[in-house]
Amino acid sequence: MDFFVQQDKARSRTWLLVLVFILAVIFVIVAVYAAAMAVLFLFNPAYSHSGFFHLKLFLIIAGVAAGVICIGSIGKIAALSRGGDYVAEDLGGKLISPSTRDPDKRRLINVVEEMAIASGTPVPWVYLLENENGINAFAAGFSPSDAIIGVTRGCCSRLSREELQGVIAHEFSHILNGDMRLNIRLMGFLGGIMMIATAGISILRSYAATSRMSGRRARGGGRILIMAFFLLVIGYMGVLLGRLIQSAVSRQREYLADASAVQYTRSTAIGDALKKIGGLPVGSKIISPAASEACHMFFGRAVGVVFATHPPLIKRIRKIEPGFTGDFDDAGPTAVPGGGPQQFFSSEGGREMSIDADAVGSNIGRITPENIAHGAAILAALPESIRNEAEDILGACALVCALLLDRDPEERKKQKETLRGASSSQLLRQVELVENSVQALESELRLPLLDIVIPTLRQMSREQFVVFKEQIRLLVQADSKITLFEFCLQEVLNHRLEAVFERADSKVRYKKITLLEQDAVLLLAALARVGHRDKAVAEKAFYAALSVLPIKRKKEQMPETLSLKDLHTAFDRFSRASYGVRKTIFDACCQSVLFDGKVAVREVELLRAVASAADIPVPPSLQKT
Repeated sequence: MDFFVQQDKARSRTWLLVLVFILAVIFVIVAVYAAAMAVLFLFNPAYSHSGFFHLKLFLIIAGVAAGVICIGSIGKIAALSRGGDYVAEDLGGKLISPSTRDPDKRRLINVVEEMAIASGTPVPWVYLLENENGINAFAAGFSPSDAIIGVTRGCCSRLSREELQGVIAHEFSHILNGDMRLNIRLMGFLGGIMMIATAGISILRSYAATSRMSGRRARGGGRILIMAFFLLVIGYMGVLLGRLIQSAVSRQREYLADASAVQYTRSTAIGDALKKIGGLPVGSKIISPAASEACHMFFGRAVGVVFATHPPLIKRIRKIEPGFTGDFDDAGPTAVPGGGPQQFFSSEGGREMSIDADAVGSNIGRITPENIAHGAAILAALPESIRNEAEDILGACALVCALLLDRDPEERKKQKETLRGASSSQLLRQVELVENSVQALESELRLPLLDIVIPTLRQMSREQFVVFKEQIRLLVQADSKITLFEFCLQEVLNHRLEAVFERADSKVRYKKITLLEQDAVLLLAALARVGHRDKAVAEKAFYAALSVLPIKRKKEQMPETLSLKDLHTAFDRFSRASYGVRKTIFDACCQSVLFDGKVAVREVELLRAVASAADIPVPPSLQKT
């Protein structure tokens, strides 16, 4: 499955959803007008002689109804703009601290971290729906950078590790396929349609309260009651239409996510998780009142509705296990053979590997069992002291600063002096405590370490983020030289955190590669120079990469100097391109770095850093030599 195609399809489905929403609004407006005319004819028979359609009255009713729906949708969309954490908290979820020592929560965090590293995506926040005993989970957010995963207490405590891994793999499929943004948009639209029913309920309550206070029925009470009743019915018809939309959007994607989970884990444990849902009295039911508008997001059927948002359990299980007889009682944990994490690392961080550029491109957005094992190996290879530091904000900030320290003692001293003047003495002390451990890390562990500290850094206040961002900028520039890896690390950090703290505009700005020709040239030149020390080879790599781009500037000279300001602009524009354009440019980047087929680990990680800054999930592609 092509990651870039799926992402562009997800964005195009949003426009289809807007069209369906407009049709639903038209239906509701016509229904409200019909209800108003019915009430008018019922209490004023004389109006029936003037005909059913009155333009002025229709425009008034249409304006009011559309206004109510739009206000409801805009209000809901504004609330949802906070991202996936708003959805999780609205459902009663509580953020799981990375420092938790609860065995079930710790196991869940480890599974999510493994899957994130295996997929090349940022590690998402994990929320626990403590009061939900059903087996269920969901993913929410606008992009992988601000994604969260929510899991019920029943899912966390009732499933074996392999079954839990299958459920989390299912949710990562939704993240990688771009389903989350569509799901949140759908929630916003349904919030507007629901406003008509809410208006009917409010009128009924207001009428009842007025009647109680006055001790008699209000004048025209019959009309008010009938109109409120009609609004209630029409509102819930709109909600029913919304449920139909939810069903149409969700059902087929659940089959795809189930199949992806089996492919990712090379295990049918997700089928055992579905069996446990069938054998549990509460099943996958969510008791939170907010579950109805988010039911299309969940792993299992969260609420009982006429139009089910999920395929029947038996059909889902039979897609995974064709011979399933429908007996849920025998469902139990499935043990997967295998020992501890495999060792993927050598003691030589600068070792070279043989990697094909096309192979890197084809693995984008894919999770394999080997990559999951690699993710587990990475987590196991990180010293416990570093993992502990990553659990609180101060420690996470110190780890990022330590990643940026120069290996030259004199240059490192300059950086520390700069940090001393720009931060608290407490942060500097913490950096000095962890710098040796971080400097000793293998090259392939540095980018995953950044992935692991991101969830903790997301817990900063916006004010803390602004200060930290400036500290990082000064630290990078303190030694009067900036390596491309330092630059990329800074870009990745800012890109991922700005998605949370600043809600940067994610609208696609560049749909044609011709608009990014100069930016592509800069990226390819920078990568060619870093990937190849010999100038002649670097130029060959640059021209080979340039030749795969569908642009006219095939004879473009390789730039002699590179401005970091221009590179920053190129990164920013690259991340705002359509996914089809991103794919084309990133394929060329792979050709530039991997031109001779022999690359050092640092070069592969540099390529992954470039991809991360543009939300392209490149799994770890390290191989044994």
